[in-house]
Order: sequence, then C-alpha cells, then structure tokens
Amino acid sequence: MAVTGIDELPEALLLDILSFLPAINAVRASLVSRRWRNLWRHIPILDFDMSLWLYHSDPPNPLSESREFFAEFVTRTLLLRAHSTPLYSFRLLFNYRDYQRTAIQVNSWVRYAIASGVVVLLLSFEEDMFVKSEADTDEDETWQKYDFHFSYIRNSSVSFLKLNNCQVVWPKSLPCDGFSSLRSLYLDGVFIRDKVLYSVVSSCVNLEFLNLSCISYLRNFKIHSQSLKELELEVFKIHHYKDGGSLDIYAPNLHRISIVRFSLAEYCSRDLSSLVEANVVFSYERHEDVLRLLTDVERLTLLNFCFNRHVWDYVLKVSATEFTSGSSVFKNLKFLELKIRYEEIELLEIAAFLELCPGLETLVLDYYFGSTCQFSESFKRKPLIFRIPNLKQVKMTDYRGSEKELYVVELLKLHKVVLQKIVAFPREANGESSSTPLVLFDSSQ
Repeated sequence: MAVTGIDELPEALLLDILSFLPAINAVRASLVSRRWRNLWRHIPILDFDMSLWLYHSDPPNPLSESREFFAEFVTRTLLLRAHSTPLYSFRLLFNYRDYQRTAIQVNSWVRYAIASGVVVLLLSFEEDMFVKSEADTDEDETWQKYDFHFSYIRNSSVSFLKLNNCQVVWPKSLPCDGFSSLRSLYLDGVFIRDKVLYSVVSSCVNLEFLNLSCISYLRNFKIHSQSLKELELEVFKIHHYKDGGSLDIYAPNLHRISIVRFSLAEYCSRDLSSLVEANVVFSYERHEDVLRLLTDVERLTLLNFCFNRHVWDYVLKVSATEFTSGSSVFKNLKFLELKIRYEEIELLEIAAFLELCPGLETLVLDYYFGSTCQFSESFKRKPLIFRIPNLKQVKMTDYRGSEKELYVVELLKLHKVVLQKIVAFPREANGESSSTPLVLFDSSQ
C-alpha cells in the first residue's frame, strides 16, 4: 500500500530522519502528532548545540543565561531518554566555564554517552563563536579549559573521538590497556603534553587515523604507532623555545601523511616504509627535514613549495650524498601536484626537481596567480629541458591560457616523453576551476 503521509512511514525511517536534527529540534518534533510524542527518546544520534540557544532570540539571550538553560535541557534530555536504546553518536558544542557545577554536568553527560555504548564522540568547547551581549553581567568570568580525562574511554565502545578546545589529561596511574576500540582521533586546539600524546597514541593499539591541529604545549614529542595508517599535522609553531621543537615518528604501516603549515625545527622518522602518499603545505621555513621524510612516496602534493636556491641546494645535497648514481631522490614518485606561478626562476628549479623523479607518470600544475612579468627574450631563446621520460599525462588547473602556460605546454610536447594527453581546467567567472577539461594535446588524435 502506498504511503500517503509522513506518519505512515516505518518507525525506523522516522528515527533516521530525526537523527539528522539537532537535539532541540528532534524534541520539538514530538509536537507533530501523537505518534511522534516519544520518538525522540529512541534516536541513536544526539547533537547538542548551544549556539542554537544563544542566538534564537533577538537580541541574543545573555551568555550565562543561555548556558544555564542549555545545560538543564541536556541533563533532562538524557534523563528522559530511553536508556535501553543504544547511542551511536554524541556531539556537544558548549560554552564551558570551569566552576564546579559546570564541570560536574559535562562529566556526567560524557559518562552517560560512554555508558550508553557511544561509538562517535564529538566534544567542542569553542570559545570564539560565543560572544557576550550587552545583557551579560558575568564580566568576572575567566576561561578555563575543560579537562578531558582519557580514562573516560577506557574499555569503552568509542571508535571515533574528536576533541576541540579542551585539555587532554592522562592520569599517571592509568593503565595503558583498554583502548583497543579507538580508531580515529582528532585533536583540534587542545592542550596536551608531550608525554600525554605519546601515551595516548601508543596505547590506542588499533588507532588508524590521527589529526593534530593547532595544538598547544607540544615541544619535543613522539608519534609511535604500529597501527597508524593516516597522519594529519596542521597549523603549528613553537614560539617560546629556542630549539624550535622536534617530532619523532615511528609508524611502519603509515600509508598517508599530510603536513599543513606545521613548523618544527626537526623531523625524524625511524620507519615510514609503507608511506605512499604525502600532502604538504609548507611554512616559510624548515623544508629540509620534511622532504627527507617523503623520498619514497608514490604520490606527492606540494601546494606552496618555494623553489628557492637554499632549499634546492639542500635537495641536491641529499641526492648526492645519500643516493647512488643509479638512483634518484624520488625514485618511486608517479604522481606529483605543484602549486606554480610559472616564473622563470621557478621553472628552472622545477625542471631540476623533475630530474629527480624519473618514474613520474602524472603531473598536475595548479596555477598560483602571482607576478604578471613576462618571460625575458633571453629565457625564451634557451628552452628548458624537462627530463621526464615516463610522463603520460599533464593536468593544468585554474588554467588561464597565459603566455607562460602555453610556453610550458610547448615544452612538454617538445621533449621525448611518452606523453599521452595534456588537459586544462579553465578558470571560470566565479574563480573556481571548471569541471570540464580542455584538451590541449592528445597523442591519439
């Protein structure tokens, strides 16, 4: 029989629909009909977002008042929820203040979620999005990070954990076993000590994915894991120490690494034998040790690599001292993506860089619009040599059809390679690259 109204849908489907809503909206949906009255008590996903409470009125409610009402709503929702219903995901976005009552409340919510078998746990104590209004009178309040004790998830079902703007605590007496369920860990804007990070990563014996972004307190730290397959390091710099910090990586099963403006004085790897793919956005210094980590990868993306003489001298030095004459620095590299301005000096450095990648098959050039200077006549009279004997395909993104781009196309077509195709993705009016490629060269035609 055909369904004529939403009330006739199966209960499982209705619960799926409610699961996409913030908790406050899911509870309000109980007013739709008698059948919906208790549905919210059985949804497996709870999303508590305090920003919905703060800005739902005009003018916004006082911050302290919204926090109090929101905390009461979370507590009552968890008390009235059907405890026999497993909880799959629990997300909390909360304006935390470290006075005793708030700490007790947040701890009770987290423990409830874990006791209910939660698999995905997302805790965010974002500060910047909560701005006080003129009605706020609690000017004496000070920020204090929420302490997330890693012992909370010991012997739990948590597989995916994301923490934002809190402090990670590892009690000294905490055993290192009981964390086998955790497979993905995001730490964003958290405060965590060197030894705590080492304990967390090494104790999560099945951890496959780790993201560290905007971390505080780290200085000379280690990431040692037999199980880790993906590592993302984002936006970090030490300001208060002369040594600039260091990272020691031991991850024999690591498949992919992403380093985005993560600036340290020293990178050291003991075993990255399984590393295949790397994505790098450099800070303005310390390229050298990062490059040393990536010499065996098959896929490499460098989105703001500065081909300056200092860095290039280092690459050539590594090539001369650490590799035999019959080998190359990037001997396994098959895919390379570069952010490029198509300047004269840059093209010269890139030509030399490509000589160290003899097995390269696919080259992606992402146009970074910089100087409008044209090529000099002397540069045009002495064509570059791209030694890329195995190159099969070139993709040019953000293509503008400039003289510089056309010059590179002609160079690629000129030299003896097994080039099959050059395609370009033109820049559209909205600033994005077109999804429809423009074929600049096709060997089959």
